Amino acid sequence: MNEPFDQINPESTPPPPPKMPIGKVMGINFGIMVVGMLLSSLAMDSGPEAGLGVALLDTLLVLGLVGFNMLIGFAFVFTDDKKQLGGAMLISGLVIGIVGFGSCLAHISALDALR
Repeated sequence: MNEPFDQINPESTPPPPPKMPIGKVMGINFGIMVVGMLLSSLAMDSGPEAGLGVALLDTLLVLGLVGFNMLIGFAFVFTDDKKQLGGAMLISGLVIGIVGFGSCLAHISALDALR
């Protein structure tokens, strides 16, 4: 058995680690949040409390998105084949929660400026 030393043994090389899908998950979540906030702007009616309905819709959207990401993320973290996706969804849920809170406040102030 004469094998050259410079050849790679295919059985000994470990498979590459799976890529973290954080970019795709964050992009989808931010897209959902932006479209939801744009659609909630259409729900604004006139009156002294016109921005209250928009604020409520934005808050429910962000809380629902964060809750969905956390729930699915915790479920995927404890599986063997989808740990990377679960971690990405947990991180995305935290970032959406932080950015979504600021976006709700900015959306309310922008709508108040338009009145």
